[in-house]
Amino acid sequence: MKKIISFGLPFFLFAGIILSCKDDKTANFLPFDPSKEIKVTGFYPDSGGIATPIIIEGENFGSDTTGMKVFFMDTLGVKHRAGLVGSNGNKIYAFVPKLTYLRKMEIIVERSAKDGKVFSGKAAYNFFYKTQTSVSTVLGKPETDNNNVPTIAGDFVNTTLSAPFAICLDDEDNIFIVERSWSAQGQGSIQGARNDRNEGVSSNLIMADQKAQAAIVMTYNANYSNAPAFSDEPGNEAVYVPEDAGLYYYQMLKSLSYAPRHRSLILDEESKSVLENNWKYSFVVNKLDHMVYTVMWRGQLIRFNPTTRNVEVLLDKVVPDVPNAHGSGNGSNTYCIFSPLEPNMLYFSMEDYNMIGRVDVSTLGDKDKTTYRGEPYAGKAFTEGPVNGRGWEDGLLENAKFFAPKQMAFTADGKLYIADNNNHCIRVIDTTVPKGKATVNTAIGLPGNRGFQDGGPEFAKFANPTGVAVNADGSVIYVADSRNHVIRKLSIE
Repeated sequence: MKKIISFGLPFFLFAGIILSCKDDKTANFLPFDPSKEIKVTGFYPDSGGIATPIIIEGENFGSDTTGMKVFFMDTLGVKHRAGLVGSNGNKIYAFVPKLTYLRKMEIIVERSAKDGKVFSGKAAYNFFYKTQTSVSTVLGKPETDNNNVPTIAGDFVNTTLSAPFAICLDDEDNIFIVERSWSAQGQGSIQGARNDRNEGVSSNLIMADQKAQAAIVMTYNANYSNAPAFSDEPGNEAVYVPEDAGLYYYQMLKSLSYAPRHRSLILDEESKSVLENNWKYSFVVNKLDHMVYTVMWRGQLIRFNPTTRNVEVLLDKVVPDVPNAHGSGNGSNTYCIFSPLEPNMLYFSMEDYNMIGRVDVSTLGDKDKTTYRGEPYAGKAFTEGPVNGRGWEDGLLENAKFFAPKQMAFTADGKLYIADNNNHCIRVIDTTVPKGKATVNTAIGLPGNRGFQDGGPEFAKFANPTGVAVNADGSVIYVADSRNHVIRKLSIE
């Protein structure tokens, strides 16, 4: 009973304010006086998340809300407009807007006069924003300590996954899952993807239909495959899955019910050597030119036309010209994603270097492709090296540490989510914030604490998350939680 009262009381208070404004408009109307300052003397509650109702107290607000605005300003000086409901002159009723991962907010009340002059008042102390994040399991059965789980498709309740590695979603929110095997270091064996008879295989390609709440194995024992991408090109909608080595990839056309077709890239004199002793770890489709892009293990940025299949080398090398963190040469498993706000800005996470770079592919015409490598974006490894810069640390982009960052995905508002594999958590960067002020934050998961647990940020655990993807409207983040053998969903407000 107490819980009901605690949630309901603020609403009764707010309702009382609004009603008192309406009971006697003449008696209660307090005009704004431009000759006096606006004072914000307090507010309550002093913390909360999106849509939290808030009462702001003060003087000279004015009862008429025409020209009135309430802002929550973060520590970077970005102002977020609150939902304004009403005012009685000394108290304002509003709702907390959707904010960023920055916690400390200044509350500002503004009024605009008819002549365009703006008057404002600011609270003397901060409001603390609480991001409400929770994780739930969508598909698969968690088996944290079991590496021998067969992949058996069926309804979402009964489906089991052996090794969900990378994912993408189409325009109807079907989830495409690539499972793959890996070498078990020190054990001389291959672990990971398994078929329905619990036999080890290279890869499986799976589609999870969220409307039907059922999963389908498109093919067992595909050749070693990596992070897929969906193309929404009208009339040619398809999922493209990179095959690890060589010329080949899988094309899954929506018009053919996503049946996998084995396709080959076509090389010319300039590109003929690009695939020698090289691997394709991620595909991404540019929404402007509908070309498929990838960064190869040895660092070449290439793209191909999915209709002609002709390959073009854009840059010879974007990875650093130093040995990677494993001492296995100058190369990296690299995962790519385009920004929805800057459609030609390609972000790429270099797993073996523990860093993230980016490149604007629309500006490459005036660049020397043999020397230009894009720009560093996030990771202390850029300055301290891939080994010394490895680990976990939130903070400014240049100070943040990653440990084997894998697949990345963007939400519609420009937030970049990263599967930080060996830190067992999901990281996030608000790319709309200037590079010098942007930060890396842990969205969910307990860094370095491997396990399985659904729930909020205080409890949720992952086991080597490898893949992330965002649904069609950019509002829901899905995670391939590899060693837990499940697909998870992040709800963030």
